[in-house]
Amino acid sequence: VPAFVPPVRPKKLGAVPVLDMVGNRSDKNTVGHGKNVALYTGLPSRFFYATQNLTDIFSAVDGQTMDWFPDHVVVTPQGNPVANVNLDEIVLDGGNVAPSASVAPLPIFEQRQVCVTKDDVIVSRISVTNRGKSALTHRIEVQGDCRGSRDYRGGPGGEKATRREGDVVLMTDHNVFPTVLPQGLTMAIGGSRKPTEVETGTPGAYRLAYDVEVAAGKTVSLVLACAVDRDESKAKAALARVLGERDPLTQNRNDWKAFYASEVPSFTSSDKSLDELYAFRWFLLHFSRAGGDLGLLKYPVVLEGRQEFQTYCCYSAPFMAFDLNWAIDPNYGFGQLANMGVVAFSDGRFPWYATPQTNHIPIQHASETGQSALPWAAWRFYEVHRRKDLLVPLYPMMKADMDWWIRDRDPDGNGLFTIDDQMETGMDDLYRRWKGAKPKQYEAMDATAYAVLNLRAVANMARVLDNPSDAAKYGAYADKAASAMESILWDPELQRYRDRSPDTGEFTDYNSITNFYPMFAGTTGKESLGVARRYLLNPKEYATPWPVPAISQSDPEFDTEKRYWAGPTWPATNSHVVQGFAETAKRLDRSLLPEAAALFRRTVELHTHPRPDFYEHYNSLTGAPMSDFRDYMHSWWIDIIVRHVAGLTPQDDGSFVIDPLPMGLKNFALRNAPYGGHRVDVLFNEKEGKGLVVRVDGKVVKRDKSFVLGGKPVEIKPE
Repeated sequence: VPAFVPPVRPKKLGAVPVLDMVGNRSDKNTVGHGKNVALYTGLPSRFFYATQNLTDIFSAVDGQTMDWFPDHVVVTPQGNPVANVNLDEIVLDGGNVAPSASVAPLPIFEQRQVCVTKDDVIVSRISVTNRGKSALTHRIEVQGDCRGSRDYRGGPGGEKATRREGDVVLMTDHNVFPTVLPQGLTMAIGGSRKPTEVETGTPGAYRLAYDVEVAAGKTVSLVLACAVDRDESKAKAALARVLGERDPLTQNRNDWKAFYASEVPSFTSSDKSLDELYAFRWFLLHFSRAGGDLGLLKYPVVLEGRQEFQTYCCYSAPFMAFDLNWAIDPNYGFGQLANMGVVAFSDGRFPWYATPQTNHIPIQHASETGQSALPWAAWRFYEVHRRKDLLVPLYPMMKADMDWWIRDRDPDGNGLFTIDDQMETGMDDLYRRWKGAKPKQYEAMDATAYAVLNLRAVANMARVLDNPSDAAKYGAYADKAASAMESILWDPELQRYRDRSPDTGEFTDYNSITNFYPMFAGTTGKESLGVARRYLLNPKEYATPWPVPAISQSDPEFDTEKRYWAGPTWPATNSHVVQGFAETAKRLDRSLLPEAAALFRRTVELHTHPRPDFYEHYNSLTGAPMSDFRDYMHSWWIDIIVRHVAGLTPQDDGSFVIDPLPMGLKNFALRNAPYGGHRVDVLFNEKEGKGLVVRVDGKVVKRDKSFVLGGKPVEIKPE
């Protein structure tokens, strides 16, 4: 697509440093506010309500990106007509109403400031500039069509209705979670001035036209909006409220400013790309939320994706929970965890996918479940907030899930947990090779690593909740699984772990990234550190230019172009490896801390060239993104930055340790981090006489002028 240079500069809102740092880019089109509505502007745009793809219901936001910020995007319908500013893909859907406004001939130029308010009102402030020498009338046409809407992996259908009520169009879609929303989902569309034409003859579609007179050399603006709500009266009221506001874009920007100022800890450092990644990740965590009193999404949760994979998934849900645990309001993390109890199957299994409508999403594997570190994420939630009252409702669901894994996936009781279908691992095509008969299930190092962590989590929760018998039971099982990992799956000659057939005892020769999951689980001992030195840090194995590939370069299946998993680098597995290696180095051999820091820095660079983004997977040799969508959430970064860059590490007894990796930072400041009902600041400056300062609730509790990154950890016990 040729570069587009607009003849008029994009309009700016008032400065907000954090929003301006993350924004000021023309390569994104992501708009939402963390309730249920999210959209990707383009030609046409794509709209979502939780997991439902509504298609293009409000073409007033259509256009090519001129400028993007976390709170809004500026687009123009007069950019390159072939460009869909969904940016990663060309979407020409013949089932939708044709893209938005007719392209006006010069000298008229139209730009649109687009946002979604915290009440799920889509706002488009359209500015029409007449650069000519005589007055002109410009027509803006707005169209919408919900006839093709569908839930994730669902189909279109359902009754549609469209009618006019004064100057407002009301469109209702009864295909949106019909058992949850029996009255349907209503979209109320209107503007700050009267429309010239209104068409509502087609159920589930509409057209509005607005004629705007613009004097020579002047700019005229109008606001168009689409309020989305399950209650028609609330949709109409929200539309009227926004259209009555003096400046809804600025109000929305202030709401986003407040989110960064009061809802999450801040992080700044001498590395501006790291700062931007941190702030951008919090944007995505907020933007990607959906649910809350919405069928099976009883609590607001972060979906696995917004552009694709719009589901609540047992595999990825804990990854986002690790990050959400650091939100100041504990309900952010709690909801991500507690909702799994709402969607869980009666036998304790967590479903692979769930939407507000169902926990039986079409998938290929019979168990409909898979690996999930959710119990471990729940324990880490408690470590941060230390809210016993919130642990009480989480414990039964986490215990029930582990009971299912023990019953179904360790039938011989040897402590090694099995995988029935590769899809249960989240690593779809890493099929193990066997010289003998292929086992129906195989004893997997990743499944066992997850089990170790989750069993320890359940044991820890039981201890806190004064249940010593459960604490002993699950703690002993965790010890058994950890011992089996190291004594059975560890190959001392190859210096790596190997999956095993429980039928024949054969060990697979497959050399995959799950070799490093025992470090994540904390089972790796000093005698097993060769897995890091010989493989993770070896340029002939896993130390590719853009690490860490999901399979070793020495494996015959390694292919960065043709394989989905066997060759590319994935953010999800990188999070496991980075966190596991950092924690193992701190625990066993601190001489490895520089290598752990270098690995994390390289994975950060993967997501920050040239600006922060999260694609599904990347070429491990070139760093090029390999998915056609972005904003993919199944990884974690806030937790790693807090624990291993700022070094704030919770301890079981309520104390915390400051132990940052030697990242080469000249300074950093983590402020307002929640911890046990307190607020913690961790400040570091390498300049002589400054060093480390730790504050709890604003009071200095530790000052160490000689502190160096990667040096001796500092222990803090809040009063």
